[in-house]
Amino acid sequence: MPKPKEKEEPKRLYTGEGQSTVRGLEGTRPILYVIKWEKTQLDYTLKNGPSSGRLEDVSGDLYRDGKKVSHFTAKTGFADQEKKQLRLEGSVRVVSQDPKATMSCDRMVWQTDELLAKAYGGVTINFKVEQPGPAGTTVEADGGKIGPMDELWCLPDLGKAGTPGFDWAPDIKQSIEKAKKEGRKP
Repeated sequence: MPKPKEKEEPKRLYTGEGQSTVRGLEGTRPILYVIKWEKTQLDYTLKNGPSSGRLEDVSGDLYRDGKKVSHFTAKTGFADQEKKQLRLEGSVRVVSQDPKATMSCDRMVWQTDELLAKAYGGVTINFKVEQPGPAGTTVEADGGKIGPMDELWCLPDLGKAGTPGFDWAPDIKQSIEKAKKEGRKP
């Protein structure tokens, strides 16, 4: 009778600065996020490679539909392949281009299977708008503020945001359902 295969225990690896591009597993394998770090601690197995890690002094980009929609920075990041999430902690800042907005918080979880950012602790989003300036130019002006609040969920481009447990974005739910019916990732 053959011996049952033993489960390989994860090993720990410490590295210096680096970068990783994380892609979805379905279809064309769209980019979910790109992350850079100054130093890291990775848990890995020889069979499957890295599965989780603690990353220090992180920055990177969040993607939606394969397109870069925002840039983030934080003191610490935790990537977990099994949970399909990137957790950012300590002076988290997310900057989007469309709409022009900046979110600040203590902690954020980027749930890649939901394409949803969940922000916690002193969450604020500051919006900027372009207005006509002198001699046909445009100038950036204050476009409003959300927060501070304890918890806020939003899309990675910061274009839609709301509190959990409230039907805050039926149009987002409709677009997710439509994408699922069309056989694509929302």
